[in-house]
Amino acid sequence: MNATLFHKNQKAIICIAFLAIFTLFSIFKTTMHSTDVTVNIWVTTIQNDTSTLVAKAFSTVFDTILLAIMSLIMAIFLFIKKHKAQSLLLLAAVGGNALIVGTIKTLTQVARPENQLISGSGFSYPSGHSAGAIIFIGLITYYVWLNWNNNVRVKILSSTFFGLMIALVGFNRIYLNVHWLSDVIGGCLFGAFWLSFCIMICEHLKLNSKFKNN
Repeated sequence: MNATLFHKNQKAIICIAFLAIFTLFSIFKTTMHSTDVTVNIWVTTIQNDTSTLVAKAFSTVFDTILLAIMSLIMAIFLFIKKHKAQSLLLLAAVGGNALIVGTIKTLTQVARPENQLISGSGFSYPSGHSAGAIIFIGLITYYVWLNWNNNVRVKILSSTFFGLMIALVGFNRIYLNVHWLSDVIGGCLFGAFWLSFCIMICEHLKLNSKFKNN
């Protein structure tokens, strides 16, 4: 019982920490303006036709609409496999992220870079692609850990894949000049908070409801 309580408190602390860091970063984001501009200008020096074509294709994979479709398909698959808690977690996490990030964008109203290589709609901060990627890939990694809990090799490979994909998505948004560096950092921080929060809530429900064995 004490061990369970410890793990629950540990997850809560991690969740609160990510939220606090995201909030502080959002408040002091303007201090990164010169760095944002420097990175934005530097990226133009490494752009070329081939890399840009690949970057545009990669960006499409984590488009909000496509991500929602992939999440729905995976949620249906999990539900059919009788993993109800995981199915609902995926839908709630992805849907909630889109709603909250959209709200934050409206409140902050940060303009996107003017030298975009693709047309980015709406405001810039935080990066919805970065947050969405962390949540979607993070949940897949979480499910892998649940099903292969004793396989260290699988856990290492899945975690490495998670880290690599998040780095690629973040860099891709900067490369295409649709986001500032600070947008990507903010998106990652919010994504980490929302991912940890949703997992914490799911585990709480599984321990105290009909989802216990799912």
